[in-house]
Amino acid sequence: MAHQRTECWSLLSRLSVMPKDLKNVHCQVQKQPSRQGLGPSLCHSCISWNPSSSHAHSPRRAVGSDDNSPNAMAKVQIFEYNENTRKYAKAETLMTVTDPVHDAAFAPNLGRSFHILAIATKDVRIFTLKPVRKELTSSGGPTKFEIHIAAQFDNHNSQVWRVSWNITGTSSGDDGYVRLWKANYMDNWKCTGILKGNGSPVNGSSQQGNVNPSLGSNITNLQNALNGSSAGRKHS
Repeated sequence: MAHQRTECWSLLSRLSVMPKDLKNVHCQVQKQPSRQGLGPSLCHSCISWNPSSSHAHSPRRAVGSDDNSPNAMAKVQIFEYNENTRKYAKAETLMTVTDPVHDAAFAPNLGRSFHILAIATKDVRIFTLKPVRKELTSSGGPTKFEIHIAAQFDNHNSQVWRVSWNITGTSSGDDGYVRLWKANYMDNWKCTGILKGNGSPVNGSSQQGNVNPSLGSNITNLQNALNGSSAGRKHS
């Protein structure tokens, strides 16, 4: 996605697709370009879909940018699908993510009332997005969220290139390791394991992790910035 727009593709028919039907399906694909990007000069580097089986949550996506120009600011935006207009509208911007973003991934939503989003940048960042009550948002507009930084890890000590989810969150970076992340019952995140490139575990890796103490003040500062932007939005 080296251009400045996000393109959505959808099948006109939801019938099950068999390999022999691929040619016909290819002819039925409808291109729906969306020019709601991150800005006039930012190129898109990654996208993550957040489909929901619950009618309480509309489908949404996160779009990231790895633009490293000095004038580039926020690198991640959240878009939400509107059934009435059949288009995606911008819902939120992660103002604290200003470094180039290489990957983004929503965690599977297994009945939670909020969403979890992992970002791969110079470190690993995990955000929670809690929907604001409908009566506090504009009528008919996209859902607004209370955005919190749940965790920030620099354990890779290098650029982080990929993040993914199953039961746990995973990340990989230039250090050549895959790290597993998980929250306990108190929502405290830590590294629960480290894997080498060949899939074998690093000895004692289950005891390593936790948020780097030096990042504590950074998380506080970033959270204050988020709270400030949310407060400004409510009073505007």
